[in-house]
Amino acid sequence: MIKVYSASETQFKNNGLVVLLPSKCEVHNEDNGDFYLELTADTKFVDYLKENNIIVCKTPQGEQPFRIRTSKISNKKIEVTAYHVYYDSENYLILDSYAQNLTAGQALNHFKTATVPQNAFLFESDINTRNNFRCVRKSLREAIDTVVERWGGHLKRDKWSVALSQNIGVDNGIVIEYRKNLKEMTATYSWQDVVTRLLPVGNDGIMLPEQFI
Repeated sequence: MIKVYSASETQFKNNGLVVLLPSKCEVHNEDNGDFYLELTADTKFVDYLKENNIIVCKTPQGEQPFRIRTSKISNKKIEVTAYHVYYDSENYLILDSYAQNLTAGQALNHFKTATVPQNAFLFESDINTRNNFRCVRKSLREAIDTVVERWGGHLKRDKWSVALSQNIGVDNGIVIEYRKNLKEMTATYSWQDVVTRLLPVGNDGIMLPEQFI
């Protein structure tokens, strides 16, 4: 069931403003990257699919809320792109805060308490490596990105809870095989960035006698 809530909703315990019957609903979740939803529905839902309203749908991580960012109306259909509420962290500013000799979880919670205005995010991590990071005039999301970069790990985003884990996924002993439990496979190839030879140039323009390698 796919539901739409007002922009201020935080609990998602009822059916919200409306229950949607979309013609398309796809969730994209990249490891430590984009987490968003693309949805297409009849224009009869246009009054509900407004900017900042929240779409809640089932995902492999359970029901998750996505805030509508963009919409397009054409041919009696509306197409929207909505980003996980994790991206609300872009709305909170850290003026100047120094996480010094802290674990990943301690650093995340340190920056949580340093935002203007205050936020409702919850953070945890099993990464006990200690590191430093001084955050100056950056959003909470930018601070999280830097913690991921310096401490390592994988983000798990569950509503307003954010976990940074050493490992994600579980080995259930399942093997995916073509023509058995994999119905279709598409391979895309790109040679756009392939390099066949290099031209090294050193200090003061010095080059190799053979020029290329």
